[in-house]
Amino acid sequence: MKKILFIMAAAVVFAACGAKKAAQPVTATSAFAQEEEVIVPCTEFRSDKKALRASGSAISPNMQNAKDKAAMNARRELATAAQTFMQRVSETYTSSYDVDQRADFGARYQDMARQVAAKLMQGSEICCDKLTKTVGADGSLMYHAYVAVEIEKDDLYKDFSQSMNQLTGAEKAMIDFDAEKFRVVFDEEFGK
Repeated sequence: MKKILFIMAAAVVFAACGAKKAAQPVTATSAFAQEEEVIVPCTEFRSDKKALRASGSAISPNMQNAKDKAAMNARRELATAAQTFMQRVSETYTSSYDVDQRADFGARYQDMARQVAAKLMQGSEICCDKLTKTVGADGSLMYHAYVAVEIEKDDLYKDFSQSMNQLTGAEKAMIDFDAEKFRVVFDEEFGK
């Protein structure tokens, strides 16, 4: 009898522990009940081991203005990405220098990274260009432009090399630039 009572008690305990609450249905008053994913055109173009890429968008009642603003926004993002990449390469490359040389090279390199980033604003290629139209809140026709731009790894390196070649012999000696060592670091950091 004790065994039967023990088994029944154990069964009740297991049943109680194993019971799960039923999931509460999401009501229309829930903050996220109407949430849905939005797929933004041209954002599938991401940086990889071959190129740096960035996207941008803009809205305007004038189609060409929307496209121009979107391209400018994308190029601004690309320049920021390039400057961040060049900063990372600079830090990795200069880590082998002593403190004085590192400071000299770092300061000069920051200036060159800004120059290269500025060149990217004009030298990048558009790799995606999409346009939609909609009616604005006031009933006017609005254009929404989406643009992705890119610069290939070799073009970015070429822009940097041209900046290095513009340095005087004394400036190059001051920062002890080793082009082969720099290229190895550049290639390793690209696409991370």
